[in-house]
Amino acid sequence: MITHIRAVALWLAAAICLTTGPAVAGEGLDGYWMDSDGEVLLQIGPCGHDRCGKVVWLRKPRGADGKPLLDFRNPDPAMQARPVCGLTVVTGFKKQPDGTWGDGTVYVPDHGMSFSGYAEVLSPTKVKVTGYVLIQLLGSSEEWTRVPRRPPACEEQAKMIAAGKWSEDISSWPAAPPPVAAR
Repeated sequence: MITHIRAVALWLAAAICLTTGPAVAGEGLDGYWMDSDGEVLLQIGPCGHDRCGKVVWLRKPRGADGKPLLDFRNPDPAMQARPVCGLTVVTGFKKQPDGTWGDGTVYVPDHGMSFSGYAEVLSPTKVKVTGYVLIQLLGSSEEWTRVPRRPPACEEQAKMIAAGKWSEDISSWPAAPPPVAAR
């Protein structure tokens, strides 16, 4: 009898951990996230009940012409002149029952392509983002790191580039506001 009660108690504890662990971690998707290569910084936040993200900083913000980088690989010629900084590249991420964020789309300006995507918040400072075509098994994942600083606006960055005052150093940026838990 005690073994049976102990087994039920262990099963309940495991079920609670499995159902509450990812949901708690999944609360912290909003904020500033740097890709695994340190090349791009995205700001993720609400757009309706979903989450979207836009490019807010690039390590290499200039195109071949020395001006702010444009979305020149976009298959739609009408969109090829838009600046990458400020571009919405993550759309439609919805909170899933397991605490992850799925059903979203990730646009990659480097390739001019969109992929299906989902995100799993691993910790307050790490998120695993996966993009895929057709099925998740054929996807590619990377871990992004939370950046606790707020970059200058894209317009200000463009002025810095034009004035030759661009810097990759992000240490002087002001602190970002604390992320708000998603509902």
